[in-house]
Amino acid sequence: MSDQSHYRELGIAELCGSAILFLAGCAGHAESRPSVETVPETAAVSPLASVALKSAADATQFVDVAIPSGINFVLHNDEIPDRYWLPEVMGGGVAWLDYDVDGIVDLYLMNGQVVEGAPIPTHTNKLYQGLQTRAFRDVTELSRTGDPGYGQGCAVGDFDADGFPDMYLTNYGANVLLHNNGDGTFGDVTQAAQAGNAKWGTSAAWFDIDADGDLDLYVVNYVAMTPKNHRVCDYDGVPGYCGPGSYEGEPDCVYLSDGDGAFTEAAEELGLVGEMGKGLAVVVLDLDEDTEPEIYVANDMTPNFLFTKSGGGDGKLFRDVATEAGCAVSHVGNNEASMGVASADFDADLLPDLFLTHFYAAKNTLYRNLGGLVFQDTSQRSRIAATSFETLGFGTVPFDHDLDGAVDLFVANGHVLGPKKQPGPMRPQLLSNDGAARFTDVSDQAGAYFLGHYLGRGAAGADYDRDGDLDIAVTHVHAPFALLRNQHSEPHHYVGFRLLTPDRMPPVGSRVEITCGTQKAVRHVLAGGSYLSTSDSRMLFGLGEHAGPVAVKVCWSSGETSHWDDVEVDRYWTLTPHQPPRSDG
Repeated sequence: MSDQSHYRELGIAELCGSAILFLAGCAGHAESRPSVETVPETAAVSPLASVALKSAADATQFVDVAIPSGINFVLHNDEIPDRYWLPEVMGGGVAWLDYDVDGIVDLYLMNGQVVEGAPIPTHTNKLYQGLQTRAFRDVTELSRTGDPGYGQGCAVGDFDADGFPDMYLTNYGANVLLHNNGDGTFGDVTQAAQAGNAKWGTSAAWFDIDADGDLDLYVVNYVAMTPKNHRVCDYDGVPGYCGPGSYEGEPDCVYLSDGDGAFTEAAEELGLVGEMGKGLAVVVLDLDEDTEPEIYVANDMTPNFLFTKSGGGDGKLFRDVATEAGCAVSHVGNNEASMGVASADFDADLLPDLFLTHFYAAKNTLYRNLGGLVFQDTSQRSRIAATSFETLGFGTVPFDHDLDGAVDLFVANGHVLGPKKQPGPMRPQLLSNDGAARFTDVSDQAGAYFLGHYLGRGAAGADYDRDGDLDIAVTHVHAPFALLRNQHSEPHHYVGFRLLTPDRMPPVGSRVEITCGTQKAVRHVLAGGSYLSTSDSRMLFGLGEHAGPVAVKVCWSSGETSHWDDVEVDRYWTLTPHQPPRSDG
């Protein structure tokens, strides 16, 4: 945070024919990518949208069904008038997971706490179990997941590979590792696992950092603000919250699994120590098509990090290449207040791009991936800049809201700092992509929730009602949690995938390509994303009016490639190397 009528183009939805064409190799795109000098910001990009003439009035309708579904939750932030304690405005995250492995996603909501003095047990995080009826029930007490810390974010990962997802909770204060016992309960194993730290943790991501077959953890830390150095800032005689510039940044932490349930902190050893980044979000995926995942960290008023495997002679496994890659600062060289991050192939060139949410009176940023770890700020051409100057963004979810084949964006907005005359609650946004990475704000037509004003914070996506489109969970400060059920009316088709490996290791760095006719689309297996939150790991492709089968290729992070032809649509599939796809309904 800082101290300060439209047409679709031809694409996969209509051009999917019956012929299945040969797919390029898993590392076949990077060599042919143009350099940053040869691609001006106004360059055209390959569309993947519907041929239908479609206006903003056709936007998907979303309905907030949280309370009728059994979720009545308001975050407790312990706000006291005129104290201006920075954690009060940060909000909390939300995580989708299937903790009981019944095939129905569940929800975990982070809560705040009394900042000073004894914690009040009633202010705890909440776990809501998803039911067959599409409702939820509070199982916090039964599951023993009601951590009473000052909650920030939640990262989901099965660190002991027993088939049951565990949770890492970041806090303002000591972080917590909750182990899933497999019987509907969790246990706090933080001390035994040696995975806690007292820094101000924000977002986190589980993946195999050192490629040794065990699940490791990257934890983003914010600033070194304590009761002793807490400040109140003056804005022309009006008191307000001090931003990150008033405090020193905290280094991020990296926990390498020892393979026996314990972890060793190894950020410096691995080369994953940046310049005290004041981080708020992280996303991990293969950005350069070498099957090795990169780590992109969104920092608040300091340069962002992009860590890649170094291959150098300094003995460090990673190095930060964000500056040379063009995604550390703004297009004019300024540090930005990066809050949330998303990655997806917005321009349909089969490479994952990066989207960042930023502060009020500053644009959000869309970095186009040109290949070879080179990025270009296309915020102006994509219209992202025009949609964001009057917002302050936090959580964000990339998804195809209407299943037309183009990846759209949800953004949760809301102010944080400064004098009371600045905007406070803000409207959330649904940004519709025309398939060539040009976005239109269609929030006015997206339902009653999008007409309201909120202090939006965490956001995560999942198809909780199992109807083939993505729904969005959103947290707020001073307002109830929202569960936005997607009720799009277009007769569009979809296909979804869950990737499994024999060792139960999440294949971060893998990608899934589908092909029909001459058209392709891609999704990448990633960890992290958004702000303080975790989305469902299943991948969802919108197919527009195409109802026939598709060809599927998975480029696994192991280097293997799997191919399946004639995969039926309008259902989810589980994909495993060397096995036929298994229908999940």
